[in-house]
Amino acid sequence: MIAYLAVLAGYTLYCYHFVMPDFVRPNLIHDLHFTLSDTAWITVVGNLGTSAGAVVWAGVVTRLGRRRTVTLIAFTIGAAGLVQALSGDLVVWLGVRGVLATALGGYYVVATALVVALFPPRARGKLVAINATMYPVSNMMTGLLGGALGDAHWQVLLWIGALPLALAPLIYLAVPADHNYRAYEQAIEPQAAGTWGEMLSRPFRWLTIGCVMLSGLDFNAYQFFFSFVPLYMRDVQQASPMTVGATVAIVSTGSLSGAFLWAAVSDRLGRRFPLVGYLLAIAAILAFLFAPLSRIGLQAAGFLFGFGISCTSAWGAWFSEMFPLHLRPHGAALFHIGNMVALASPLLAAWVGTRFGLPSAMAVATIFYGLGALLWVRLPETIGKTTAGATQ
Repeated sequence: MIAYLAVLAGYTLYCYHFVMPDFVRPNLIHDLHFTLSDTAWITVVGNLGTSAGAVVWAGVVTRLGRRRTVTLIAFTIGAAGLVQALSGDLVVWLGVRGVLATALGGYYVVATALVVALFPPRARGKLVAINATMYPVSNMMTGLLGGALGDAHWQVLLWIGALPLALAPLIYLAVPADHNYRAYEQAIEPQAAGTWGEMLSRPFRWLTIGCVMLSGLDFNAYQFFFSFVPLYMRDVQQASPMTVGATVAIVSTGSLSGAFLWAAVSDRLGRRFPLVGYLLAIAAILAFLFAPLSRIGLQAAGFLFGFGISCTSAWGAWFSEMFPLHLRPHGAALFHIGNMVALASPLLAAWVGTRFGLPSAMAVATIFYGLGALLWVRLPETIGKTTAGATQ
């Protein structure tokens, strides 16, 4: 539990680095004179780096071990965050974002691998869900702090991204060396390290591709809707920075409310059941964009959206459980490899928003969530069953 809590602290800052660029998008445009397309390119580079990081770090975990890997990744995130805070140049931002995103993709892999290794199956979903709640917590923190700082001091949000530098040594002390424990379901005899070639072999090919596609649909939906909520509130709804921050925080409160619930339900009723959340998200998006709602109504729709999309908190354990023990870090990595499916979505969303308006572009997210629900139900259940060599 000490190891888990230390990594959880780093997970909060891992999530922060995903949500912060979207919140400061208006400031990047108005203060640093980036264009909407420039901010989309920052997201594209981030998506590419995250996918590459998930692929690379899954192999590193099996060779360096969880302790050294998670410490190295935390240090890299903090160092890249520091450089980002020091620069206002687009080229630097693009380069740093690539390095930073590579480390972010790895942090998810190693954090999930630690949960799967240290805890039994019926606890994994809930613990990974606590990890997932750090995403809305980071969104709430960013929204409330950003609203309080206002446009005058928004750069403080960038400096917070350097905190993993200080956290890295603490993580190293808290996480035990791999030889000090044996992972759940690990055979006494040493096993060969998993490879991506095996992940794409006949027994696991459909599972690998299915998980990547499901994750990719989710990332596409996110890029089209939630990543543009701050800009939509500022430019379409003419809201103040405080109202924008409050709206983002309320959406995140919905996510926080749902994340643990969906994961607990998935531990009890199965990993497929939470796809109901996607249907709630579709209804909330349509209401947010097209219903004649007051500000309170908008925020209520935002809360429902956040509650719905937190259903993906069931994925962390699920993507790992579909595979045998030696492939589980690779299974966890599939979540961020899904970014490859969403590489073009920021640019496409910016293009649609420029020509047809932000509401039309943001509504495209409902299509992705609908397709995601259809794919989700086609992937195998892992609670109480044996699938793809995963022993339950």
